[in-house]
This record gives sequence, structure tokens and C-alpha cells, in this order.
Amino acid sequence: MSLLLFGILLALVEAPWHALLRFDLSFDLRLHATALRHAAWTGSMRTVTSVLSPLVLRVALGVVVVWLWWRGARIAAVWAASCGLVQGALEVGVKQAVARPRPALPHPVSTATDWAFPSGHAMTAAVIIPLLVAVVWPRLHRRAARALAAGTAAFLVVLVGWTRLALGVHWPSDVLAGWLLAGFTLCAVTAAVDTWRPGMRDAELRRLLPRAAQRVQRRSADSM
Repeated sequence: MSLLLFGILLALVEAPWHALLRFDLSFDLRLHATALRHAAWTGSMRTVTSVLSPLVLRVALGVVVVWLWWRGARIAAVWAASCGLVQGALEVGVKQAVARPRPALPHPVSTATDWAFPSGHAMTAAVIIPLLVAVVWPRLHRRAARALAAGTAAFLVVLVGWTRLALGVHWPSDVLAGWLLAGFTLCAVTAAVDTWRPGMRDAELRRLLPRAAQRVQRRSADSM
């Protein structure tokens, strides 16, 4: 579904569909006016986009991959690394193929040099942040903890995409494209790894639980 929706959006961008272009431009112009009026708001957007930049997130993913491998979760490590590699390759490939210019706004508050479609910040965040949550998911036993983790991940993904619009370096359709392509990346890589080694990824992530938690899970399974 993500790939289908991405394909539709790509077709509208390549056409080009003028209603989409008008929406993109009007949305960015309104946010740009806000950025010019409120320096503190703009500064906060710069901070968020730097703290959750693709480089920072990829370093975090690299640390997690090394940790998984060290703990013996080799299939899970391959899965996590593959998600990051496929995301990066898709982002670069689609950007070069589409070659969409970035917004050219008066008095820009931020700049970026590569092509616009899809947003690399949005796509990277939408792949890596949910992936990090998936790694710790088996450790979260309480429903409230899982809801908090999922909600925080969703908030951060949306926030990263929003910063790219607030700073005027992407069109809204760029950010949406990044999210859609991220969804496809996660689903495709996960399906490929689970087909290659059925059940191994989940089993390895569950084995990363502390021993006390493993005993609790076994007792719960035996009682059912």
C-alpha cells in the first residue's frame, strides 16, 4: 500500500499536477512567513532538525546493529542494517531520478543543497525511529509503556518532517513521499528477512530480555 501511494504521489509530481504544486507552494509560503516573524520558533526547528538529522540517526542505528551482533542477535542485526542501507539507497536513487528542485523562498531561513524528493530527513526518521522502538518492544511489558513508546516514535517522525517544512527546505509532498517510501522500506526488508529466516528475528529480539523477564514470559506461556 505504501508503495502504491508513493507511486501515485510520484506520478502527480512528475506530471506535474498543478493543484499539488499550488498546495505545496501556498503551504510553504505560510510557514515561511511564520519563520520570518518568530526567530525563537525558527531556532527550535533548526535544533530539532540537527539533533534528529540523518547522520545522528544513522550513527544511533549503527550502535544498535553492533550491539545486536555482539549479543548474538545476528539475524536481527542484519535486519536492522539492511533497513538502513536500503533506505539510504532508495533515497539517493529516487532523488537523482526525480531531480525535483527545492523551494526557492524569499529570505530563506535555512538551506539544503541536494534534490528535494523525497525528504531524506523525513524518510530516515520514519525508518530508523520505528526500528529502534521495534528492538526494545519485547522489553516493554506494560501496555502504557508500549503506548508511550509508539506515541513518542510517531511524534518524533512527524516532528522531523515538520521541521523541514518550517525551515522552507522541502515541499509537503516531499515529506509525505519520504514517509511513504519509509513504510515500504520497513515492510519490504522485514518481509525479506522473515522469509529468509522465519521467526528468527523475533526470537532473537525476545532473547535479549533480562533473564527475570524471560522467566515471567515462560510462566505466562505455560499457564495459558
